[in-house]
Amino acid sequence: MRALIPAILAATFASPALTQTCEGPVGPIETCVVGAWVGSSTIPEAMERMLRSMPNNVRANFSDFGRPVAMIIYEDGFFETFPMGADGNAVFQDEHGHVTHMEMNAQTISSAGYLSAMGGMLDICHLPGGEGGLTGQMTVTSEGGSATAPLAPPPGPQTFNPVITYTCAGDSMQPMVALPAPLGTIIYDLTRVPLSAFPEEMRARVRDLLAE
Repeated sequence: MRALIPAILAATFASPALTQTCEGPVGPIETCVVGAWVGSSTIPEAMERMLRSMPNNVRANFSDFGRPVAMIIYEDGFFETFPMGADGNAVFQDEHGHVTHMEMNAQTISSAGYLSAMGGMLDICHLPGGEGGLTGQMTVTSEGGSATAPLAPPPGPQTFNPVITYTCAGDSMQPMVALPAPLGTIIYDLTRVPLSAFPEEMRARVRDLLAE
């Protein structure tokens, strides 16, 4: 169980594959996607559905997992995301009646890079230092005791490269990230907000991250 949950989280928050370089798109991106966005995702439902599909008797609550979502996309394709909560808990009971509790207190890490948005497809790359990931801690408690382990982004370049499609109209955008079963496609429902919704000091932290 302790090895399974970090693997699940890595898949859920996996970054698109990193290349040798990450540069802006050659041509213009669809203007509809440009702007500041906030919203939510179906990550909580996907996590709970995935855990319920396991052979153990699982009760899970990830209602605060991955909400809210916040990001800015600029005209040149540069994007930056901002931390979101990733709290949740699950209870596993095996065929012998042994119970294991898992509690996670975490948040995502800001990410930054370039995207190309055209024809309903999103191509994304992350700049060095802007790959994002997860930080916080996970506590696993069973009849044998309790242990707490830190959560951190997976080391080294990531090779996972999901297909990302999107729809965008007016002040609404819906990216859809195709993840492997049993997670399935994660859907983000985003609403455009004024750029002033993201204070300059918040955006400066992303720039500092990239400069490290």
